[in-house]
Amino acid sequence: MKTRSALVKTVQNTENRTETGQKSPASSKPARLPKSHQDYWLGKIRKRHYRDGTQRIEIPEWQVRLFHLLREEWFNLGTPNKVAAAVKARDIYSHLLAHGWNATHAKFKPKPTVTTATLTIGEFVELYRDAVQKVEYPPATHTRERYLKDLRLICRRAKVTKFTSLTDQAVRDFVAEYLAHGRREGRVESSVKVSCNALLRGAGALFSKQMLAEYVRAGLVCANPFAGQKLRRIPIKPYSPLRGDALPSLWREAVKLRDGDLTATPTAPRIKNTPRKRWSNHDFRKPHKAAYVLLLLELGLGLRRHEADKAQWDWFHSDAEGRHFIEVKETPFFQPKSKERRVIPVEKTLFDAIHHSRDEVTPFIVPGRVPRKYEAGKTPKNLVYRCDLHHRVLAMWLRRQGIADGKPCHLLRKEFGSYVATTFGLFTAQRYLGHSSPVVTDAHYAGLTAMPELAHAKIK
Repeated sequence: MKTRSALVKTVQNTENRTETGQKSPASSKPARLPKSHQDYWLGKIRKRHYRDGTQRIEIPEWQVRLFHLLREEWFNLGTPNKVAAAVKARDIYSHLLAHGWNATHAKFKPKPTVTTATLTIGEFVELYRDAVQKVEYPPATHTRERYLKDLRLICRRAKVTKFTSLTDQAVRDFVAEYLAHGRREGRVESSVKVSCNALLRGAGALFSKQMLAEYVRAGLVCANPFAGQKLRRIPIKPYSPLRGDALPSLWREAVKLRDGDLTATPTAPRIKNTPRKRWSNHDFRKPHKAAYVLLLLELGLGLRRHEADKAQWDWFHSDAEGRHFIEVKETPFFQPKSKERRVIPVEKTLFDAIHHSRDEVTPFIVPGRVPRKYEAGKTPKNLVYRCDLHHRVLAMWLRRQGIADGKPCHLLRKEFGSYVATTFGLFTAQRYLGHSSPVVTDAHYAGLTAMPELAHAKIK
């Protein structure tokens, strides 16, 4: 046992090594700089560039991209000096954490006076994000971000960088190029037209009557460049339910998905530095309980992908007679489609199977990462999938079961709708699926799962 003098000497030796720059064994790993330190931002700032024709031009000022509340923005730091830029990046980030996006935009990224002649597509995107908050009926966050994504794709394919270049002719050039590219890839003509029309319809929504009026208030007078396009809806093939023993086979094999299938073919290891395919192989000899729960929620209850992804345990409830229900409703992390809740009965076998899989202390039914809580009124709901990996496992498993549909997980929802429509009627299926009209259910989600036996002929 060390004496008091020996302990004092040891402490002094440790302090001496620290003062002379020698690292003690406990501090051999360099300390990570906090984001409040300006040197942290030296490795985060960038000098961006743009193309003027074939020439690549670098912007002389440093810029930084900040992430906060599932939103990202670039900020121009206004100086070519790297040290000064790092200091400003730190200040912007600190202000963002303390005051939020709107106050940070007002201080460090003020809106310039709108001039149509110099307005870029990126600046128009920012103008739209600001203007859409002021209209009477704004679309949901994920919907308007999809509109902007469609516009960016169209402009990129049409080589449009300035807003004044986004004309009716540029849109026609995009349509011609997109259709020609689809034919070169050997895609089905109707499929290419459906995709093209969806892009045009999404980008055209940025120029609705209420948005055009709001642009005028912001100082931008423009017309809808997509107004001249004939967006004819391509007929979508009605859903035909799985035939034969396919659906009963899925229910039988689901136990192997939950517990592991020792007879499954082992997957070949992926070669290092080779690209991962979209449908990566998974080892189904191991249990995949989360994918199994997704199967129960989507095939057994007809939930959409993002509904199953963010379903919570408090959605379940029971009545006095012991019947079980699940209520799809709004949460801090989820907003139902059309903002309407719906209640679906849950049979006891399915209810027990879902609850038997509960093995984590989490509000979500399917295990996965828990999204951060967001500020009230600024919640970017439905943008991020918690259980994307588990959905990929389920999709791969369905393909191994012979499901060749392009969206195998969505097919499960259509199977549920077809069963309910055949057994209980189209109106019930519409309510359980959460559609606005039985016409949608009939056209795309429901088919006869069993043909009725007719016995009306009385021939003697």
